[in-house]
Amino acid sequence: MDKLLGKYISVNGDSICNGAGCGGGYVKIIAERCGMKYQNVAVNGASIVAESYRKSGEARHWISRTVDKMDADADYAIVEGGVNDASISEIKLGKMTDGYNEPLDDTTFIGAFESMLKQLVKKYHGKKIGYIAVHQMTNRFSALYKGEDNFYLAAKQCCEKWGVPFCDLNVSCPPFAFFKEDGDPELYAMRKTYTMNGDGWHPNEAGYLKYYCDKIESWLRTL
Repeated sequence: MDKLLGKYISVNGDSICNGAGCGGGYVKIIAERCGMKYQNVAVNGASIVAESYRKSGEARHWISRTVDKMDADADYAIVEGGVNDASISEIKLGKMTDGYNEPLDDTTFIGAFESMLKQLVKKYHGKKIGYIAVHQMTNRFSALYKGEDNFYLAAKQCCEKWGVPFCDLNVSCPPFAFFKEDGDPELYAMRKTYTMNGDGWHPNEAGYLKYYCDKIESWLRTL
């Protein structure tokens, strides 16, 4: 019997999770083809950090403070985000705490990430949880970035600390945003083919199907 058939998955994250380039995103595609029930509380422009605002002054969707919106009955609870945090210069990386009981500052990336994972671990005790790292779009959210303010590396280390499975699309998907119009024409053609309006950030349906869904589905089966 299919391990995913009939299971309930809840996801929380940003526009890639929400599906800005394809309504419902990867979770809708995976859930429909695997016979799963799903909940998607992701919002375009979301940050993991709390107290982050758009230029208009409007509050972003703060993933670290909206774990409570994810259904406690879900069999799988998956979070995704971080690239928006990394692209906003005002957001500070912060530092990881030494233990598991210290106060967490969710206005820094690491503090918010630890808070998010701690909530997941407690809320979904005995269930399947995990974090998805998206493809490379900005230097500070890249496995290749050598700077000390590497948000991707911080996310990975937080997951290792809290024992939360890490689905790494950052190193297994093409870095579409770095394929430029004045660069290699074939690479730029890929960017236009697999992302929304060729923006390099948001997978369209073809992008989800080719680079996201199979990898995420296979990963879900390992949890």
